Amino acid sequence: MDGIVESPLGLLIVGILAIIMGTVFILSQNANTPIAREDATSYVGEFESYVSERNYSDLNFTDGTTLSVYPHTETQDFIDIMHSLPRGTRLHVLINPNNDYVAEIKTDTMELLNFESSQQRIADYDNGYVAIGIFAVAGGAFLIIYGIARRLNDKKETARKKAPKKSGAIRYADQAKHERILLEANVEGYNICYRRVKHTNELIVNGKVYDELKGILEFSHKLSATVGEHTVEAGFDEHAGESYISFDNRIIKRKKRLF
Repeated sequence: MDGIVESPLGLLIVGILAIIMGTVFILSQNANTPIAREDATSYVGEFESYVSERNYSDLNFTDGTTLSVYPHTETQDFIDIMHSLPRGTRLHVLINPNNDYVAEIKTDTMELLNFESSQQRIADYDNGYVAIGIFAVAGGAFLIIYGIARRLNDKKETARKKAPKKSGAIRYADQAKHERILLEANVEGYNICYRRVKHTNELIVNGKVYDELKGILEFSHKLSATVGEHTVEAGFDEHAGESYISFDNRIIKRKKRLF
């Protein structure tokens, strides 16, 4: 699984699946939206038995009809009353035709399950599934964007590696810009700074920028410079979650990164 979600194609597939799953979660709750009383289906019958389990509750009648009661509309008092209800008691029932769950139960003299409160309990419970669905859709969209960005970064890194290395510094480092020092080291008289300025990562040696990489998101990359007769490199190892600086192919400093 790790290998799948680390590749751009894998991220795209997982993202699409997450969006599909989230959409199903969201749309599947539409049937449980509360309805008006006049839109309900009515049924009148003689009570046979009531079966209440963890994931389902059935209201059975003497004519063989079975109606489902949404488990999360039940209270313990309701369950106790239904279990003690005499066989043959006439019940007046309203049903939500969108989900076929019982919304109201009355005898000739009393109300056992309230129409408004039972539907509200269903809606409140299902809001949790809607939230999960929204989270899955948002997460899927992020994975797709992240996968596309990773693919573009891979192409950019490949092109950078194939491109002829520039000799000398690009420019003097601008010390006035807001910067985030990712890692810094001093070795053999060289001050090496690996920093991020806005959306650009820079490799600076003795105050001069020798290499840079632009991008809003950061993935594994390596910046390099030849200074004198020495090779200086700095970058980010995404798998290890570390920034590093190397001097003449020897890691001289590394640091864990959370972001």
